[in-house]
Amino acid sequence: MSWSSRLSSLRRRMCNRAERGSAALEFALVAPVFFALMLSILQIGVMTFGQVALQNSVTQAARLIRTGQAAAIDPTQSNPACVGSTAMTTYGTSQKWFNGQVCCNVTPLLDCSKLQITVKQASSFGAGFGSYTASPSGDSINDPATANYSPGTVCDIVLVRATYPFPIWFPGLSQLLNQSWTYADAAGGNIHTLSGTAAFRNEPYNSSVSGC
Repeated sequence: MSWSSRLSSLRRRMCNRAERGSAALEFALVAPVFFALMLSILQIGVMTFGQVALQNSVTQAARLIRTGQAAAIDPTQSNPACVGSTAMTTYGTSQKWFNGQVCCNVTPLLDCSKLQITVKQASSFGAGFGSYTASPSGDSINDPATANYSPGTVCDIVLVRATYPFPIWFPGLSQLLNQSWTYADAAGGNIHTLSGTAAFRNEPYNSSVSGC
């Protein structure tokens, strides 16, 4: 091989090494941003899926109150653990039965022990149902406050609201979310509150009332 051929081959090898080195350097610069973007998209996707599941669960459970099915249930007797299921259980109170129905449609995506569920009445849709803070206490699905379950009767206006403290594990994501629904828990972690609501007027589900 001539000297010029050897020199040309050496130059090609040096160019290939330089290209590989520059590619590695570019990847090192881009990788943190790329993985941060992917992880944040994953976190938001899971959170959005949980929000949709919670809203759908509240909508389905609220229909049990609206149509009178909740009023017809005897919670001291054995009932289906979830409407339509074959598994049977005894809830003990109507409130725990209703909370269980909300829980049925969000497991295993959400931890039911952290659900906060409130059922309240109002004199009209414009009257409002009270304010809500992002850090709920009491009224948990396992230890419900009886004052927070008032499903009303025929033709009453009712609001069903369920919230869930969703942990934010990706740094900085809490700054991009609605701050009124994001807070720090006791351990210093960031929490974003998922919420599902349904406001409706109960149907005339018994013969004592012909219409609303």
